[in-house]
Amino acid sequence: IAAKFTPARAIGGDLYDFVSYSLSRTALVIGDVSGKGAPAAIYAALVSGILRSHAPIEPGPAEMLRAVNFSLGERRIEAQFVSLIYAVWDDSDRSLQVANSGLPRPIYCHDGKVETIEATGLPLGLFDEVDYDELTFQAKPGDMFVFFSDGILDARNRAGDMFGRRRVEQIVARCSALDANCVVDSLFQKAAEYAAGVETFDDQTVVAIKVKGSSG
Repeated sequence: IAAKFTPARAIGGDLYDFVSYSLSRTALVIGDVSGKGAPAAIYAALVSGILRSHAPIEPGPAEMLRAVNFSLGERRIEAQFVSLIYAVWDDSDRSLQVANSGLPRPIYCHDGKVETIEATGLPLGLFDEVDYDELTFQAKPGDMFVFFSDGILDARNRAGDMFGRRRVEQIVARCSALDANCVVDSLFQKAAEYAAGVETFDDQTVVAIKVKGSSG
């Protein structure tokens, strides 16, 4: 597992975390709070606390998103919301369950192919009653999952063109035979080179999981 977060300002509103479940399972979360700076960071801290408070019951991804949405609805803050991906990785059978509430769709790299995980949903904290789809993937050694906030996609060059999803997928494909650090480091490096000379306006976060073999 590799992860990196770079705020657009001194403090930011992106977040990521890992939570140990029982047996051989680990939950991971990556999120992007609306807004920038201190207000976004405070809201991100609130969201992190809510996630941690629900984690002991070891909810599945869709259940966790519903729980966080309900909790935010009880303490709604005007014009504030968060987009989250919550995923549960089981190391014993190499399975990943994932649900998404508004972040860019993750990438699943396997058998030399780059596949978009079609998990979508509304951000949390806006509506009271929202359901979320939950997808399950059975991975093999060498497979990789990549999660990222829209700060990577939205990095712009001097001409105003966005870095975009196609470039992200190309970088993931090039790193498919290497470790998770390759993807994370390469995405940040290439996005920074693309946007050289342009002020960064959005936080950037990437989390990658590379599946090891039984002897790894």
